[in-house]
Amino acid sequence: MTDAAKNFIETYERERNALPGASLGWLAIRRDAALKAFADAGLPHRRLEDWRYTDLRQALEKASLAPAPGHQAAALLPDASRASVAAFAGIERHVIVFVNGRLRTDLSKFDLPDSVTLKPLAEALSESWARELVETRATDAQAANVVALNTALMHDGMGLHIAAGVKLDAPLHLLFLGADDGIWHGRNLIRLEEGAEATIFETHIDAGAKHYFADLVTDVSLAPDARLTCIKVQDEAPTAIHLSTFATRLEARSNLSNFIMTLGSALSRDQAFIRFDGQGAEAHVNGATALRGKQHGDQLCNVDHAVPHCNSHTLFRTVLDESATGVFQGKVIVRPDAQKTDGRQMSNALLLSRDAAMNAKPELEIYADDVQCAHGSTIGELDREALFYLRSRGIDEETARQLLISAFLDAAFDTVPHEGARDALRLLAASWFRLGEEETA
Repeated sequence: MTDAAKNFIETYERERNALPGASLGWLAIRRDAALKAFADAGLPHRRLEDWRYTDLRQALEKASLAPAPGHQAAALLPDASRASVAAFAGIERHVIVFVNGRLRTDLSKFDLPDSVTLKPLAEALSESWARELVETRATDAQAANVVALNTALMHDGMGLHIAAGVKLDAPLHLLFLGADDGIWHGRNLIRLEEGAEATIFETHIDAGAKHYFADLVTDVSLAPDARLTCIKVQDEAPTAIHLSTFATRLEARSNLSNFIMTLGSALSRDQAFIRFDGQGAEAHVNGATALRGKQHGDQLCNVDHAVPHCNSHTLFRTVLDESATGVFQGKVIVRPDAQKTDGRQMSNALLLSRDAAMNAKPELEIYADDVQCAHGSTIGELDREALFYLRSRGIDEETARQLLISAFLDAAFDTVPHEGARDALRLLAASWFRLGEEETA
């Protein structure tokens, strides 16, 4: 067993009685079982198929981090001129602030109707719907070790419950701030009842911390005809480690749109596990990644078509510069009874440097015969003919490159259903270009 794994186990033994829901018998049993599962499996490493391109164990061994403190003082927001801080500022929204993974209602600004319940994790775990989410989550076997770690050590987060037929008037903006070096494990539980609709923005950014491990698991359950849009921006500190697991169960005719934009952290991995439990449901899981230096970004998307007549579409576009590394692993599983399935996955990567690297592994597992499924992957450089054409029209080389890269990323941004957020993401991409120019200068 590695030192990092031992430290996690020691942390659990030391803090188990102070963790949220410690008085709940079912949760204590669940935490103990999760810790045992983690102790047996250990941290993921390259010998596991789904982790063959990302060595989280080695990264955590090098980091040698202790649990992050609660940080009771007011968190210092990063410079407001930073693009990722201001990304959603022009959109009317409810803001929910987390500092080192802990919900801070004193820093949050939201006014929700009585039909929408937002509680700290400790309070939400007493609700039957929250218990069901924790006990019946949808994950792949090779994600079980990191999810077990989070289940054992989750120390805060939120529970969000939206009653049947309720449509939120404005997006919820979850703002995660890394204020202190260390490790935090957060858990968000989200349940939309029949016909409910909501949009959730998510921003992950450093606010004073430099060396930290942010571990977040989000469990989502969508009742029949519910609709959820999630838009995430990850711009953690360039020396941070970011691990996010997003698991969703979709009941009949429900709809999920999930978009991830990855800009920050030294090593990041976003895992999405989507399971269709009711016919007529639809899921869109898309994203855009822009990395440079020695950054490593890993995207995994596993879609399980367990019932007939469901659609899933996945598109990830990745831009890599200098010595950055990108990873896309996608899998669409079509169960024997899941006829009339439409499942598609595509990964496109653009390498701006000969030192950049992209690993792509899309997969299909189809056990039904009346389906439409496809997957694909492309990895290439900027089109020299297109670049020459723009230069011949009097456009300087740097501007021409930016135009081509923006056009490449636009295909991903076009999948974002919220117009204001879509514009904000395009501005974020433009700021990434400018930052690169400043660093080069």
